Amino acid sequence: MGRVSVLGASGVLDDVESLIAYFRDSDGDGIALDADEVCGMDHVLSALTHAERAFERRENVSSRLLMEVLLYASGERQLSLAIARMGVKAGKGRMVLLLEGSDPEAVLSRFGLTEDPSVIGADDESLVKDALERVAMVDILKR
Repeated sequence: MGRVSVLGASGVLDDVESLIAYFRDSDGDGIALDADEVCGMDHVLSALTHAERAFERRENVSSRLLMEVLLYASGERQLSLAIARMGVKAGKGRMVLLLEGSDPEAVLSRFGLTEDPSVIGADDESLVKDALERVAMVDILKR
């Protein structure tokens, strides 16, 4: 597993399918999360840590690390539910990008996005706590 970059981004993503195709056809991987569903950097990093651990233990559900991160971040066991809950929607202006083996500047430029760390912030500690509990629950749901 390669190094994963996490960055907040602003800009309108009109065509989510083109972003998916970009990662499918490139040497790297990436996902875009709806920033309104992300409860801070701790939420993202906890999901990443749990996903990496799942791969180390061979308990992963997905064949791709970043898809496993999506499952953990959403608190869902099924990918379709995770995408519906956390995946960025067309026309959204705030997103959190997770990139593995992809050049962040190239991705931002290709889709007309601007790096914006403020979109990852979390204002409500109780929401952060709930998000972290949701991440941890995925391990229980997998059993």
